[in-house]
Formats: sequence, C-alpha cells, structure tokens
Amino acid sequence: MNKRAQGECAELQAALWFKRNGYDIKHRNWYFEHKELDLVVENAHTRIFVEVKYSSATAVNFPESRVNKQKQQFLQSCARSYQYQFPSHKSIRFDILAITQNDFATQIFHTKDAFFGRISYPRSRRLSHFYDIDFKLKRF
Repeated sequence: MNKRAQGECAELQAALWFKRNGYDIKHRNWYFEHKELDLVVENAHTRIFVEVKYSSATAVNFPESRVNKQKQQFLQSCARSYQYQFPSHKSIRFDILAITQNDFATQIFHTKDAFFGRISYPRSRRLSHFYDIDFKLKRF
C-alpha cells in the first residue's frame, strides 16, 4: 500500500474514531488553495482542527512527533481560512490523532490542544491503549 492510500485509510479511521466518541464530522480533507485540513470536527462547544498522523509499529518515532512548529503554523493558517469561510462562535482547538499500526492491532493516541501545551493523557500512558483494526476490541 502506498503512502497516499495509507494516509487516506488513517484519516478514515480517525473520522470513525471521532464519530464513535460523540463528535460531529464537519469536513474531511478540506482544501482551500494550497491549504489542507485532515479533519474538522465539532462538539457542543468546540470546533476542533485535527491533524492525523500515521506510522507503522516498526517506526522509530511516534507519529505525533512529526508535527513541528512549521506544521503548526501552517495548520493555524488553514484554520483561519476555514473560519473565514465557515464562521462559528465556538472555541477553537487543535488536536493530533496519532495512529500506529501493525498487522495485528491499531493504536490510537489523541492529543487534545496539542499546540498549546496541554496534553490529554500523561506521557506514561502513551502505550496503554490498543484497539484492534475494526475497533471492536480494547486491550490493556
């Protein structure tokens, strides 16, 4: 499977994950000029711009480590364009959904408010939740 197909599969998994956790999916792969947002989801009070990162389980680094300062600034620019086109009075948040996968399991790690220092889970729990590929089993 090529990288584009892997990315599309990861974004579909991310959309399913957010939907199953009570979020409304507003846009998937929203494009404007040269800008792209992987996912835009909302709950009752917040509009969330999600960057989806995927890597295989054999990778050296966690997938979320690839969201550097330059990528954060680019995503903020994309969010401004999105907000201009689709205005909302909801608060805004930037999240990262990191997906690590091997032949047997998929691990999903959700970092809320990723750009501004608050992390949804302590680092010590980074490897504690494994979900199988079809999201039916939860292993600890």
